[in-house]
Amino acid sequence: MLDRNKIPYVLIDRILPGTHANYVGVKDDDLGALATEHLIAQGCRRVAHIRGPAVATGTGRLRGYRRALTHHGMAYLPDYVASGQYGDSTGYEAMQQLLNLNPRPDGVFCYNDPVAAGAIKAILEAQLRVPEDIAVIGAGNVHYSDLLRVPLSTIDQSSSTIGETAADMLARCMESKQPPAPRRIFIPPRLVIRDSSRRQG
Repeated sequence: MLDRNKIPYVLIDRILPGTHANYVGVKDDDLGALATEHLIAQGCRRVAHIRGPAVATGTGRLRGYRRALTHHGMAYLPDYVASGQYGDSTGYEAMQQLLNLNPRPDGVFCYNDPVAAGAIKAILEAQLRVPEDIAVIGAGNVHYSDLLRVPLSTIDQSSSTIGETAADMLARCMESKQPPAPRRIFIPPRLVIRDSSRRQG
């Protein structure tokens, strides 16, 4: 409808399949690879993933997770991927599922920070240590990530930069007499290391 009525708009964070539109966000493949690479660098050899919903962000981060495993010659094992969707309660349930694996994971990349918070709760309730027994990393760098019982390592998506860039792009589209060709701007994801994954140095 927006395209049909020539109304300018900018997509943020998620690319919708089949659209050729302005977009500002991260490459979710790169985000997933960066998080997984960090866990591997910390000595994790059985890295699990609590995946998000089956939308572009969730599938992209899963692809990045698989890409990092392949890069390091590590097998992708479907049993080590559990669905955690968006929230802490589902992250908690997904982590309980992963804890039943033998051998259990020694590192977990979570779709986002709320999912990671739920995963940490499940790990601690199982009388295991974070990060010594299982290292955990999330994504999003939400405002409370450093206030959790175990401060959470995460991938910062530079939300402020994304918002400012999207607003500037939208303003330019609105001011233009002829609609400019759609652009995609990708903001590099940034690793934020805290206690939940810090094993080396």
